[in-house]
Amino acid sequence: MPKHKPELAAIYNVFGLSSNHELSTLLANIENTKRFSDLLHDVEREFFMVPGEPSGEPEDEGSVVDAECLVNRWGSKPSEYLEQFRAALPFAAANAIPDYEAPATGEKWSLTGENGSWDYDSLDELLKDNYGHDSCGDGHPASFRPGLYEGDTVYRGTECKDDPASFLPGRDDLLEHMSERAYESDAGEWVDNYPALDAAAKADLERAMRPLMAWARKHCQPEFFTIKDITPHVVTVEDVRKAAPW
Repeated sequence: MPKHKPELAAIYNVFGLSSNHELSTLLANIENTKRFSDLLHDVEREFFMVPGEPSGEPEDEGSVVDAECLVNRWGSKPSEYLEQFRAALPFAAANAIPDYEAPATGEKWSLTGENGSWDYDSLDELLKDNYGHDSCGDGHPASFRPGLYEGDTVYRGTECKDDPASFLPGRDDLLEHMSERAYESDAGEWVDNYPALDAAAKADLERAMRPLMAWARKHCQPEFFTIKDITPHVVTVEDVRKAAPW
């Protein structure tokens, strides 16, 4: 029996503590158990929740449908919970992928405002490369360009980069690829409507592709870009002063 609180013997036993442990040790175990339970609760809510389905009951018509958890730690044995957890992992992997947030992009500068001419990240860079420098272009008189001076017009725009995941094959592209490979296989003459998937299987495929989208966004950010919000800018004496010395 616990030497300080005999009436707590059953609780001590739950935590595998002997009667020699102080009450503070029991409280520490209870606090840790509560913390671990809260952590597991947060994990389940973050990764294992899916949209619920209407109950179909007349009194619930029009009510908000609560999300459902794919795992049940309260009514399950450890082996049952592990099986639920294993089955729910594809959902967790998909739910772990945040919605795409485009990387912050800055302004770009151009001498002409034409496609392919947005080579500068700042007005200072543009001026340092072009102020007072005549350009002979390719040597043909028509390609001659006088140097840049105060009062001349340059162009400023906002850099825009596409979501790398948009360059991946979509669900239908992948299924079409599988079908084509099947028809080209040695058994192709017997292929008919392959792969035939129901709505649940297609939803599983959508979830399976989300980690690949995250991979593309992490490793395949494009260097190429388009430009929006193009505005002209007249070079001032102050612009030139800030960009100097050359």
